[in-house]
Amino acid sequence: MRHLALLLLVFALPGCGKLFLDSGPDDPEGDGDTDADTDTDTDTDSDGDTDSDTDSDITSNDPPVIDSADGYCYEHKVGDTFWLWEATCKADDPQGTDTIASMDTENSKIAVLMGGSEVASYALVCNSSGECFGSFREADDGVSCSNASSYTLRFTVADEDSNVSEPFDVQGRQQ
Repeated sequence: MRHLALLLLVFALPGCGKLFLDSGPDDPEGDGDTDADTDTDTDTDSDGDTDSDTDSDITSNDPPVIDSADGYCYEHKVGDTFWLWEATCKADDPQGTDTIASMDTENSKIAVLMGGSEVASYALVCNSSGECFGSFREADDGVSCSNASSYTLRFTVADEDSNVSEPFDVQGRQQ
């Protein structure tokens, strides 16, 4: 009963009830009004822009980088029989692999070299994971499978900003 009387006395005194009822973390002054947020919030996603999406709105002159590549020739025996070259590479881009151009036939390509001179060039198609693929028949440009190791396959990959990777060379092989 004494506690109830003390509680009534505190709330009955002018200004004391306000101290307990109106103050809190949103009202540090205890004056009953809501204070304005004075801090500056920052963008918390990792793409560097100021909106809430997570894709990169930054255009960069940094080109993609080819991490690995392979090029080989084999006898294709399904349906018609012919010699087929397959070429693959794995690329990365500073803006993300999803910015690698899926089909930039001018810049993403496989150049076939013999003795340092280009003898043929073929398109390279890439997916959003940075995996790129190309193939061509031996008969297309006379890139012979019987001497596959005498060819160098030079890969280049472009991104959506038309930045082109440094060439990545591999020696051809017969599988």
